[in-house]
Amino acid sequence: MYVYRVLWTLLLAGPVALAALDASRWYPFAQAQDLAREYGRVLMVYFHSPTCPYCDQMNTFVLSDPGVSRLLEERFLVASVSTATPEGQELSRRFRVPGTPTFVFLVHRKGAWEEVGRLFGSRPRAQFLLELRQVCAKGGVCE
Repeated sequence: MYVYRVLWTLLLAGPVALAALDASRWYPFAQAQDLAREYGRVLMVYFHSPTCPYCDQMNTFVLSDPGVSRLLEERFLVASVSTATPEGQELSRRFRVPGTPTFVFLVHRKGAWEEVGRLFGSRPRAQFLLELRQVCAKGGVCE
């Protein structure tokens, strides 16, 4: 009987009770949107391409940096969108992405998503960190 009660409680609580937020993970767009809204975080939509050398630079030298990773994990939720997929191509058109890498920053306010920043191209770590902090402040989630 106890097992049924636990299962029933989990079913009523929904999927949120089964999985906690893992901010170190990069999510598909729709899931990232839901989580960013639920947890009150800035949604960083990272548009990239498997053939983009500038994306490789960002991945290798900037996004893997411990300081950048820490700030992203503390204040942002990242949606990884490959422009090589049909969904990525549709999202690229929707967000008017000029090329890769592009970072679009969104916050959920008053029932709608509002763009609070946009970055295009590769940049040095220090510059990217500064820009992340500016977007974070504009999004209202940084002190």
